[in-house]
Amino acid sequence: MALTVAQKHRRSTAVAVFLLSTALLFLGPAQRSDRKSSALLAYPGDVDIITAEFWTELDPIMEGSQPPAPKAEVSPSPPLAPLTGSGVLSQDEAIRRTLEEARLVLSGMIYGFDLRYTPSDRARNVAEELVIEPRARIPAGDRALRVLQVRTAGNKYFVHIRYDLAEHQQRRMQAWSSNTLSSAGGRGTASLQQGYRGKFESFNQAIKNALREYLRPRYKNKPSRIQAVVVLKEPPYTVIDAGGYHSKVRIKIDVREVRPYSAY
Repeated sequence: MALTVAQKHRRSTAVAVFLLSTALLFLGPAQRSDRKSSALLAYPGDVDIITAEFWTELDPIMEGSQPPAPKAEVSPSPPLAPLTGSGVLSQDEAIRRTLEEARLVLSGMIYGFDLRYTPSDRARNVAEELVIEPRARIPAGDRALRVLQVRTAGNKYFVHIRYDLAEHQQRRMQAWSSNTLSSAGGRGTASLQQGYRGKFESFNQAIKNALREYLRPRYKNKPSRIQAVVVLKEPPYTVIDAGGYHSKVRIKIDVREVRPYSAY
């Protein structure tokens, strides 16, 4: 029997949702060094679920690097291998990239990130160093992470997900919302030549700049080292413009150490 256009569309959507659900069960964990461009859609009044939409480019404008196949989480991660070429992504790869981002961002909203930052100082010949690592990760195959809808628009593949928070995760998010912790916002940019994970690097740069803007009026002298725990208040917002990923974040900050140069 020939399918109508509407029937074909429904069947295509159903197949995509099935593939995404299957990927959630079998997708391996991402590398620890990986670092969202999504709108938070949590239902008003509810504290036990998060819903959000994530996207990836179906036909990347340019990619300078491509990660090796996911393996067990290790640190440091292996170097990125150069691409032999770019083109339209397969649906499997689009799903993998989207779920990698979703797990990273949701983990950053629930558990937060450990941040270590050494500002650059030319006079002292000190290079900038930034390390941002998830404190814990949503595991691959977590059945609390579900796909609600998939769609394509323009050059992007969108996945709308729902994550059901366990009680201990709810308590963590409630603790982060405490007024005893400060809020900050920042913007960051990374080149499209870094590949799709350049988007993750733009999150890192936005978090770093949010921390710097928070500390600037509080410390007159440049510190030698900063350690903090930060949590995403919502998924980062990312756009592609002028050859780069441009992200905006809102975070909560728990500063653990600001070491001055005089401490040496």
